[in-house]
Amino acid sequence: MRPPVHRTELEWCRKRNLLERVILTTGVMIFFVTGYFGVGRSTNLPRAHVLTTILDERIPFVADSVWIYLWVFPCALIPLFVVRCTRLFRRTAIAYAVVIAASLICFIIFPVTSTGLRMAQAKLDVSVFSQWAISRLYSIDPPYNLFPCLHLSVAGVAAFSVWKASKPYGSAVFLSVIFVGMSVCTVKQHYLLDVLGGIALAAFANALILRRYTPLDDATLAYSWRGPAAFLIFALVVYAILYVAFLCFQ
Repeated sequence: MRPPVHRTELEWCRKRNLLERVILTTGVMIFFVTGYFGVGRSTNLPRAHVLTTILDERIPFVADSVWIYLWVFPCALIPLFVVRCTRLFRRTAIAYAVVIAASLICFIIFPVTSTGLRMAQAKLDVSVFSQWAISRLYSIDPPYNLFPCLHLSVAGVAAFSVWKASKPYGSAVFLSVIFVGMSVCTVKQHYLLDVLGGIALAAFANALILRRYTPLDDATLAYSWRGPAAFLIFALVVYAILYVAFLCFQ
């Protein structure tokens, strides 16, 4: 017996939406990785600027804050787990692409270096999990691509997107963004001016793309509690993988 036509069409729409999400997410990730590391590896130190202020010099180095800093990587994917509306998800992908493109242009035109800001790797005790993570971070991430803080602008776009879908979940993500903003300074990866630039860029992308979104009358904006719960499991897995890597490379 053939299934009802409407049920078949619904199943087809779900598969199409899932495929679209995978394509959009993969495309944005490839754009970010190739652009970020391509620009970062090609920047010359003599061209780079320093944006140190008196406040930057007073901010202490806090090794344990690296776990808040690294939160941005699972956080960037949180719309996958919360935003159900396909139209809003498309706008979110566009907003990500806009902040990445704008940041890359700034990195090329106005390179900034954190070479003098970072903690000397020789002073890091790699037998300690947090300091090992910072040492690996310094080794992988080129000491450029600072202004505006792409770390913060990506997290900000994620928060604005989730806020559109669900105010309670969005509030929680915005709270995490505040802590991310502090952590990028306490791990000595960014200057305060980078943070302000990242926040401004996220707000610009929101005003240009996400704020203009108007849901249809029958649109379901957010997934049920299972979506955020799955995200928390995903985030825990990410941190668990980091701990396993730490144990393996000791």
